Amino acid sequence: MTVRLPKLDERLQAAYDLFTACDLGADIGADHGRLSCCLLSSGKCARMVVSDVSDDSLEKARRLLHLHGLEERADYRVADGLFALRQPVQCAAICGMGGRLVAHILQSGAERLQGAELVLSCHTDIPLLRRTVVEIGYRLTHELVARAGRRFYIVMKAAPGQEKYTEKELYLGPVLLRERTPLFMRYLGWREGVVACERGHEKELEWIREELRREDDSARRL
Repeated sequence: MTVRLPKLDERLQAAYDLFTACDLGADIGADHGRLSCCLLSSGKCARMVVSDVSDDSLEKARRLLHLHGLEERADYRVADGLFALRQPVQCAAICGMGGRLVAHILQSGAERLQGAELVLSCHTDIPLLRRTVVEIGYRLTHELVARAGRRFYIVMKAAPGQEKYTEKELYLGPVLLRERTPLFMRYLGWREGVVACERGHEKELEWIREELRREDDSARRL
């Protein structure tokens, strides 16, 4: 009997789309293992380092990959963040955590990346994560907006390189501001509602409203 592959939500689908096809990739904090499963089953990655911080957490990924006959192509590692990397990988995903935790993982294990491209997504503190990407000697090459359920998420891809971003770019996204997709505008409208009632986000709110006004002015001129 053929076992159907797990369905990726929009956030994980964006991570899959940005992940570089390679001989060896890594899924750091793999949790349920759906991303690893789809990358391996499609052949986008020949092998994967699949890691999590505890054996109990990693067991969910083990079961899923075993179900699809992919366990021989996975190296399971119980490890803290990038300390799971014992050999060079071409691309590593770190998704589904808070921004401070992802930033800490990058800062504490940056020397283990050895030039690997990164696919990153976090639920909170996105400006901090973008700043950390720059601090470890990386630059943002892609940014996608994904909507899963009632939330919007930002999924980023980064590669080694030097780049400077303004404070506004750190908050709203340098690639997103340049490409200005319709979904990004919808994200800004959603984000405006989130931060309008919170203290400490006055500058971000000003930048968001500036971009929304700019979009409205462009639409009126058409």
